[in-house]
Amino acid sequence: MMKRLGYGLGMGLAAVGLLLPGLMFDGAGADPTGGSPTEGVKQTIVRYGPFMLPPAGRGGDMDHANVFMPNVPKPCEDCYITRAEPDLVYEDGTPANLDSGLMLHHAVLFNTGQPDTTCGKDTFYGRLGERFLASGNERTIKVLPPGYGYHLGRDPVTGVFHIMNHSEEAKTVFFTFKIDWLPGSTAGVRPVTPVWLDVANCRTSEYEVPAGPTSTHWTWPSTITGRVVATGGHVHTGGDRISVSNQTTGQRICTSWAGYGTKAPYMGTIESMSYCSWDSLGIVRKGDTLDLESVYDSAEAIPDAMGIMVMHVWQTDDLTSGTTPAPAEANGGIAPAAAANKPSGHHDH
Repeated sequence: MMKRLGYGLGMGLAAVGLLLPGLMFDGAGADPTGGSPTEGVKQTIVRYGPFMLPPAGRGGDMDHANVFMPNVPKPCEDCYITRAEPDLVYEDGTPANLDSGLMLHHAVLFNTGQPDTTCGKDTFYGRLGERFLASGNERTIKVLPPGYGYHLGRDPVTGVFHIMNHSEEAKTVFFTFKIDWLPGSTAGVRPVTPVWLDVANCRTSEYEVPAGPTSTHWTWPSTITGRVVATGGHVHTGGDRISVSNQTTGQRICTSWAGYGTKAPYMGTIESMSYCSWDSLGIVRKGDTLDLESVYDSAEAIPDAMGIMVMHVWQTDDLTSGTTPAPAEANGGIAPAAAANKPSGHHDH
């Protein structure tokens, strides 16, 4: 079963997912650059597709075309996800990117067994369930601190995918997640709740940005109490950074920086977003107001910009014990080198 949301893409899709069996690994803790998983962690690669894309001009590059796939394969059941590495690949596993005409506009996975924290069930996306994993073309690796995990149960998972073909040839690609996970029976794992913060939340996630430097704010009154242990952002080419702060306490929680100009396959478009991960990046109490700030400095107006951060919160009343303040390297207080570069000027969406 497959449904299309938005405008048709002319995309043929077999709606098949391939699971590569989990393996046991030993070694040091996982890191955002792709290091070995923690001892005892299993690793599974789940593949979605094939997505068969017509050439540009014949539907392959059409905007606003989400493909909705219910009951997609999961990397594990009754498990704790500790690390997630997304990619867009060809059949042989080589990455598909703008240097060969392909772009991952976005992919989002919904846990139908859990309600979304910031989208109520009276909204379309809220009815799909909890948004727990996502990626744009920058393909940010999500890593939780040791001892934390996202619990995925036995309920179905829904996927929404938007992949674009800017080339003059038909292309066939797959979206993948490499997932590190622990069995649900693992003792001592602290479960995290994903909190989706979005300038255009519960809608298309798109908003208009004029040319030049801009700052757009969106606020959310928290419905939960706990420690923020990980978060990262998503903006489009022309974006500079996106930050989340606790407006009630005045604490900056994380700044996620856009990177450009160091990876050839991205052809000068956005290639990275820095990721914040620490035992306590900040705290939030029920009733606190969280402020999301999306900052762009684009050479041209962007009609479909995005400004998104997904926080992972351990819901607890124990807000301070056993924690040390996050260093600047962990919470985005220091911008990575790639953030000093500017985009090439063309709009990739």
